[in-house]
Amino acid sequence: MSVNRKTGLWGIALYGAAMNFSIRWLATGAATGLVALPIWIAAAVLFLIPLVCATLELSARYPEEGAVYAWVRETQGPFAGFMTGWLYWACNIPYFASLLFFIVNLLGQALRGIPGCEPVGVVIGQPLGAFTAATVILTGVAAMHARGFGVGKWLPIASAAVSVTLLFFILWAAFYLTDIYGPATNFAAADYTPPFDANGAILWATIVFAFGGIEGVALMRNDLKGGVKTIVSALILIGLLQTLGYAGGTAAMLAIVPQDVASRLGGLPDALGVALNRLHVHAWQPYVLAATALTFLGGMSAWFGAAARLPFAIGVDRMLPKAIGHTDPKTGAPTVAILIQAVLVVIVMGLSTFGSTLAGAYDFVVSMGVLTFIIPYLWMFIAYWKAQGQSDRKLDWRTPGGKTGAKALAVLGFVVAFSAIMGSMAPSPAEADPLGVFLKLLIASAVLIAIGAAIYAVNAFRNKGQA
Repeated sequence: MSVNRKTGLWGIALYGAAMNFSIRWLATGAATGLVALPIWIAAAVLFLIPLVCATLELSARYPEEGAVYAWVRETQGPFAGFMTGWLYWACNIPYFASLLFFIVNLLGQALRGIPGCEPVGVVIGQPLGAFTAATVILTGVAAMHARGFGVGKWLPIASAAVSVTLLFFILWAAFYLTDIYGPATNFAAADYTPPFDANGAILWATIVFAFGGIEGVALMRNDLKGGVKTIVSALILIGLLQTLGYAGGTAAMLAIVPQDVASRLGGLPDALGVALNRLHVHAWQPYVLAATALTFLGGMSAWFGAAARLPFAIGVDRMLPKAIGHTDPKTGAPTVAILIQAVLVVIVMGLSTFGSTLAGAYDFVVSMGVLTFIIPYLWMFIAYWKAQGQSDRKLDWRTPGGKTGAKALAVLGFVVAFSAIMGSMAPSPAEADPLGVFLKLLIASAVLIAIGAAIYAVNAFRNKGQA
């Protein structure tokens, strides 16, 4: 698609790492304790491996633009393909909005701790300042991707390098502090059995979600040297980073901070602050927070660039207005899709900024993406199963074990994805109104699905009239 010079293995591996590895999950794992460790491993074996194999084989079979959208369209028809692409793309819009606010909040905390930068930190800590800063950042990200993958890839690549550096810092800190003071958690006497209740279901869903997204690398396949062969190596590297990084990083956090303390912290920034205090380098905290903000920004940028390929591909298929399929003749970037995506994110951010009534609308929009994030995986694993009825000749990659192995992995992946959906619907015991939370998730998801179905119906009717 792009006329820019194509990217090699390490470029796409780092880009994919920005998309799929986030150190925030280390704080999440530490807050739940050592029971998270076997769940990290189980989710990697039961979900990540089927997901990687499905991505590789479907990429080899269907090289068209759109990845998961094209895979489902070719195996289950245009409506299923459209709905898969719609849900996969639409759930990213509120995600981008909430993540941008989180990034600005981190930057505000960092700047308020850096001499000479306090006034800027105070300004972006206010609602209007946060909205303005988030919009400026989003504009910069969109502008980079509008210049093509050759430019848009650099922020994610830089952020991935910072993420890996922070991971190694946490691992080093754990070994260093354990050597001096002993581990903060008694690993030998701990209970590693996950709870079989609502909290356990929510934890399972959360950890499965953490491994989701590796298939998004296939959206960039036409910007890569070596096609599927490069994707194979990249996904292996990313999968190893996720599995070892999440499990090892969680253990490292618990070596630094006991679970009862980690569970009371406000997420990754507080957890890093505790680690820096124990190392007697608290003065580093603003700079570590700024580096952490960069890792989140790179992840957001990576997904922003990848997600724009979906409405572009659907536009090319005329299931969205044809203009959405427009690309820049020099860079090959899907500029119209990028612009529309950016405008929608600004609108969603505005809902949370201007007035309490709109904030309620923002909360509802965010709820739309909670369940619908995982639903496309059900269609994807069905596509993986159905693809086994086609010829195996001339494939660049085939699932080990052939059709039998692929079908077994398709069933396994589908069951695990479905279990994660059920787990995400379990209301937390801490919720004051668990039924209300459940109904809000259900209704918000139904609304998003209905919007997608309506858009498909309108465009199908329009195309039929033009035939």
